[in-house]
Amino acid sequence: MKKSVFLLICISCIFALSQCNKGEFSCDDGCFVDAIVPNVPFDYSSVAFIARITDNSADWSFCVMDKSGNNMRKIVDMTVACSKPIRSRSGQRLLFSAVPSDSQYVESHPSFGEPFISKLYLVTADGTGLSLIDQSFTLFGCADWSPDDTQIVYLKYLELNSSGGELVIYNIADKVHTILQADGEYKSCPQFSPDGKQIVYNASTKTGCHIFKIDVDGENNHLFISNASSPKWSPLGDKIAYLSSGKDGSSQIFVTDVCGHNQKQLTTTTSPRLWPGWAPDGNGDPQWTPDGKKIVYVSSENEKAEIFIMNADGSKQTRLTKAEYWDGSPEVTPDGKYILFHSRRSDMMESGICMMKLDGSNQVVLSKVGSNPVVCR
Repeated sequence: MKKSVFLLICISCIFALSQCNKGEFSCDDGCFVDAIVPNVPFDYSSVAFIARITDNSADWSFCVMDKSGNNMRKIVDMTVACSKPIRSRSGQRLLFSAVPSDSQYVESHPSFGEPFISKLYLVTADGTGLSLIDQSFTLFGCADWSPDDTQIVYLKYLELNSSGGELVIYNIADKVHTILQADGEYKSCPQFSPDGKQIVYNASTKTGCHIFKIDVDGENNHLFISNASSPKWSPLGDKIAYLSSGKDGSSQIFVTDVCGHNQKQLTTTTSPRLWPGWAPDGNGDPQWTPDGKKIVYVSSENEKAEIFIMNADGSKQTRLTKAEYWDGSPEVTPDGKYILFHSRRSDMMESGICMMKLDGSNQVVLSKVGSNPVVCR
């Protein structure tokens, strides 16, 4: 039961790459946005991920290993949520959520509807500098770092069955929490713009799930894209990828300019598997390459979730993996040369961590256990 709650609430979020102004992009209504030159990619040395490594337990642990796949170890002595660690822009620090263990959950929360405490922490990849950011009565609705790594934005839920949630900005140096007046219910997936001036986020309303945009000072909150979710800002700051419904209600990847104009559907494929009363599986989890020219994503068009890549305009959609069971959670390395992902294969008890080149070649298994990998210093 606990696992089902986690699966429904956990939402993968990514981060856009960072700053330096250079020129402007023009939108149809005359608005302008700063163009961004991404920072020089950092030299990553480690891979952080979550894994079930405790005997006879379904608890998740927060682990790290060398980028070669060696020297796997826990970096915190806590049970963590089944969600992707959130890496800072510099690659030196990580955010994660600690949750009650299985035994604590059963003992403290015998009924499904009772709340539990989730704690948001910051830590370095070597396990030092552990710092509590906030705590919530249920899982946090993802998080993101500002381009200069001085602030964190996240969604805090006040109780398990709450229809609302607070959009919070946390200033790391001053340890100050600021609540922004965001719209909607069941908010999730907040993300800073590459220039650090705005935040996009999901929120459900009486008319459906939509994407909203708000300035970092809490001003100018407004509906950005209707009937859409999971916004992912491009590294250059000129586009936003997102998910919306395609054929038969399937999840599909779309892209728009930063004014919300020129919306374009990039993917159309669906899984041939169709359960009665359920929408067919489609495409999701778009991840921009650091140069903003390509999008890596997950597609279920072959009945199993697999990793694909396409140009930013939707052309040249190419399958990179051939899953035995499934592949997912792609993470493009900061140098743009490799893709980390988790995979379920016949020689793995659950999922393991794999890596391949951007074109899908040289696929290797780094660990036979683990999920939701991110690279870090």
